[in-house]
Amino acid sequence: MKNMIYFDNAATTYPKPESVYRAADEYARTRCGNPSRGSHALSLAAAEAVYKTREALAELYGASPENVVFTMNTTYALNLAIKAVAKSGDHILISNLEHNSVLRPVHQICARLGASYDIFDATLGKDEIIADINKKRRKSTRLLVCTHQSNITPIVLPIKSIAEYCRTNGIYSIVDCAQSSGTIEFDMSQTKIDAVCVPSHKGLYGLPGCGAIIFGQDSTEELKTTIEGGSGSESIPPEMPAYMPDRMEAGTLPSPAIVSLARGIEFIQRQGIESIRERERRLCEYIMAALKDIDGVTVYNLEPGSTLLFNCDGITPTDTASMLDSYGICVRAGLHCAPLAHRTLGTFPTGAVRASFGAFNTKREADKFIDAVERIIKSKK
Repeated sequence: MKNMIYFDNAATTYPKPESVYRAADEYARTRCGNPSRGSHALSLAAAEAVYKTREALAELYGASPENVVFTMNTTYALNLAIKAVAKSGDHILISNLEHNSVLRPVHQICARLGASYDIFDATLGKDEIIADINKKRRKSTRLLVCTHQSNITPIVLPIKSIAEYCRTNGIYSIVDCAQSSGTIEFDMSQTKIDAVCVPSHKGLYGLPGCGAIIFGQDSTEELKTTIEGGSGSESIPPEMPAYMPDRMEAGTLPSPAIVSLARGIEFIQRQGIESIRERERRLCEYIMAALKDIDGVTVYNLEPGSTLLFNCDGITPTDTASMLDSYGICVRAGLHCAPLAHRTLGTFPTGAVRASFGAFNTKREADKFIDAVERIIKSKK
């Protein structure tokens, strides 16, 4: 849309690089066979394109291509990974900043399997976080699931330290990288996390409809299948194949979205992951400084990052977002599917307004956003 300012990149990045759009269109027109479901030219071309994306994700995260499992989105990836590991009687640890994509599947597993879970405090310093995890760990603790970066505030968890603790204590670790993918470097061969869940449509700049679980090298041996069906290989046995990724991928893959993801990864690698992150941080820092000088605006960030959480005094988050929309500015208001995180920050139950930034946002847009917030505050006095 012309003249629109898009500050909702934490939901999905927009716009996408032109190469992403072209890749999906070209695939649909010339290679839209069913990958691994035939030996004809279209099927083979589709399989090759999907595998190249598998390789690109594996390289980005320091993993093996066969340990990249494609899903519909991060929510499906987290559900699949969590339910493939959790067993009856297990004790699970999650953080107090989790999205419902972690909280809800863990809650349901505990209700259905007789498992249990506790919540550790992710707003502390690194050593204090590990100490709190250790305090809440039980003999039956078998799984830890946590976000890498919160979707409402730029808090980044000390994943390497958490992973080391989990490995030492025989705990399987799963990380939700929905908000950190594409802006924070992550090498699984060094970090030793067991599974990482990522989306295509956020910081990797692909299209919606695709997510992935990236499993560590020694993290797939005891996985239960949660979805069974056609795998394109070993059709005779009634069980899914024993090898990855076929074991965890049932049915037709979202190939156009998968292929677009490869181009998105190329884009962030050309731009530089750290460069994109620093660009978003500087923009957020600039806006934070301006909003803190406006009487009647409450900013909840402790530091700048890819997201900015705020409220306008006396105006509901929904009304604030609606008024910003009238200025052509896209933000998201409410609880952002993360009531647990909002409880932690003290913004529950009404939530707050989230502005989130991407590689294409500019200082000029930031100035227009600041001006719009000032106008909204003045209109209510």
